[in-house]
Amino acid sequence: MKGTYLLYIQVSEILLITIKERKIPIEEGYYLYVGSAYGSGGLASRLHRHLRKKKKNHWHIDKITTSTKTSINGILVLAEQKVECTLSKILSGIENVIAIKEFGNSDCKKNCMSHFFRVS
Repeated sequence: MKGTYLLYIQVSEILLITIKERKIPIEEGYYLYVGSAYGSGGLASRLHRHLRKKKKNHWHIDKITTSTKTSINGILVLAEQKVECTLSKILSGIENVIAIKEFGNSDCKKNCMSHFFRVS
């Protein structure tokens, strides 16, 4: 099965993430990450990978999910729907949802501000 998914992530202590020589502070709190899995292995493979702490950092989100200061507390799967960018744009417009700019959207074709959001 392939599709779009949301990760609900808790950060228990501040993290300092480096992306393209830019340091991004990730404060303690709750976050949503919007992703998709349309390659080989589909959703099952991608989600199992996100849940593992030990892995090589390939995507921006790996720098969050490999930390001992984080946990994935929920996953929402939107199977067979290519709505990653649509969902990211909706989240960007919601009050009390803060986009972590240029995080998780480096391969985005629709110019999303972010695919990673802090929620209050």
